[in-house]
Amino acid sequence: MSNDRKQEIMEAAIRIFSRKGFNGSTMQDVADACGMSKATLYQHYKSKDQLLLSIFYMVNDRIYYKLQSVMHQGDFPAEECLRQQIELLIRDCLSHCELIRMLHAEHPNAFNDEIMEASGEIQARMISHFERMLRLVYGPRVEPYGVELVFVLMSLLDKFNELMILQNVVVNVKELSDYIMKLLGFMAEGLMENGVKPIMSEHNRPECLRSGSPEPESDSVEGLICRMYRNADLLRDAGKAEQDIRNSILMLDHELKSPSPRRFIVQGMLHNLLGTEELRESAECLTRLPEMKHYID
Repeated sequence: MSNDRKQEIMEAAIRIFSRKGFNGSTMQDVADACGMSKATLYQHYKSKDQLLLSIFYMVNDRIYYKLQSVMHQGDFPAEECLRQQIELLIRDCLSHCELIRMLHAEHPNAFNDEIMEASGEIQARMISHFERMLRLVYGPRVEPYGVELVFVLMSLLDKFNELMILQNVVVNVKELSDYIMKLLGFMAEGLMENGVKPIMSEHNRPECLRSGSPEPESDSVEGLICRMYRNADLLRDAGKAEQDIRNSILMLDHELKSPSPRRFIVQGMLHNLLGTEELRESAECLTRLPEMKHYID
């Protein structure tokens, strides 16, 4: 099945689940919305749970991909980069308001263990990403408070999104992102200045907040580049080496999106990424995609 067809099925499922609820929807509903038989749909997704799981990863890949783009799209301070990412998260939630209403309406027991575990993995990746952003903004002194500050950030986002999506409260998104940045700044500076002992640190960080768990298979260029961005977050060799790797991912990403990708640049960036242990598996998967054949042969 083509990536476009998978996309069509997941988009249709989002509409069905949002309108009828997850428990109230059937695979037949999704098949009808896609103009295919239920038997054909089952060839691609063995269950409604697996379909929802794919939607979770698709939505997360999209937002993570956008967050990485914000990090590299302009020459502005890290603080402004973080503010823009917060604004992006708010706007992204508002763009999925029907899906979010469905998730709030469903009883937690409606979702199986695999879906709940995936939700935790996705949250762990986002925590890892924003811990890194906080270090860029406030420096290494903020590291002991990284998890707690990200918890504050996520809690604020969750509550304001609930107000806007579930209660239809009108909030200026730009002003809200500015306000959240100020709150984070006050907290970070206050904690660092007073040397408050953090509740959580690396030695007692629960396994559920670690983002090193295996990821689902991805068969799209965007999905694999997104995975490489995430794997770059886990690199231990920080500094210039890490930035060089991120630049290689970024250049590859931009080149493949251009109207006429230059073969020698694509090959050069792939060579760099294949030589990085943490990214080798994803880069190898990328080279095996049919649309990449022109650049490899």
